[in-house]
Amino acid sequence: MYDLKKEAVLKFKDESDIKKFLDNIINFNNYSFNNQMLIWVQKPDAEYVTAFKTIKDMGYMLNKDSKGIKIFIPNFYNLAKIKIGDEKYEYKPYFLLTDDEKKKYKDKNDDTITFYKQKLSGFSLGNVFDVKDTTIPMDIIDAELNPVINDRKAEDIMDCFIKTIYNDGFKVEFKELEGGTKGYCDHSNHTIVVRKGLGSLMQMKVLIHEYAHALAHKHLENNHRDYQEHRNQYETEAESIAYVVSKYLDMNPSDYSLSYLYAWSKEKDFKEIDDSLNTIVNYSKRIINNFEKFYDREFGLYAENKESVSI
Repeated sequence: MYDLKKEAVLKFKDESDIKKFLDNIINFNNYSFNNQMLIWVQKPDAEYVTAFKTIKDMGYMLNKDSKGIKIFIPNFYNLAKIKIGDEKYEYKPYFLLTDDEKKKYKDKNDDTITFYKQKLSGFSLGNVFDVKDTTIPMDIIDAELNPVINDRKAEDIMDCFIKTIYNDGFKVEFKELEGGTKGYCDHSNHTIVVRKGLGSLMQMKVLIHEYAHALAHKHLENNHRDYQEHRNQYETEAESIAYVVSKYLDMNPSDYSLSYLYAWSKEKDFKEIDDSLNTIVNYSKRIINNFEKFYDREFGLYAENKESVSI
């Protein structure tokens, strides 16, 4: 895995490669950072990927000569709960149950042996396929998966986004700020401050950037010196997360963040780049998922435009 990830990072030859990778965080939102790197190293131009079973269930087929993309798939086993006395239980994997115990496990009227939970046993390699290698029509996929949030909708979205931030334990305040400062994250007081008077779209972009700091850089709460020493890294991470989330919300993000990430990464070793990409992927996904869940719970509308075809 280490060599594959290193090879993936070395594929970042210019800013367009950085853009592809960050754009695909949205499309591969259901995948772990390691699997996103595996997809990137095998097929950097992949747009949406899914399992063969999903393609078949949707009524489509693979194109001739299509090749699978290897990813890690988690394997689980069922853990059984066995009653051995009053309020006393033992737990055993299903595959270790005797034939008699398996009969009791399957008997819905017998509560002496029941399902307890699933446990991760490890990972195996499996295949997914880029939809370009299938008969799935890409125009339909784009229409179903890509939300549209423009300037006119930014004000409505902002209210829900602020509630999402509050739900994560941070307050949002709008204040008069000096100079060119548009906003900042006050970790000590768990507060995100945004400059008064900015347009709705700019306020949203500032909120996303500072929300990224709030989640990804909690360790800076009482460590301003660390921020000063590694300011470029933290700002690169926050700006890249903001790019991904803004792109997801169709807010026309600036390519400035791509130049920033590319320039910063050229000066760093693999470990530093790997750590930062991990941060960017994981917290972009977290913010997107937090917003999706909260918006769907509040309004029940947004998720209709963002159904996933990924496994």
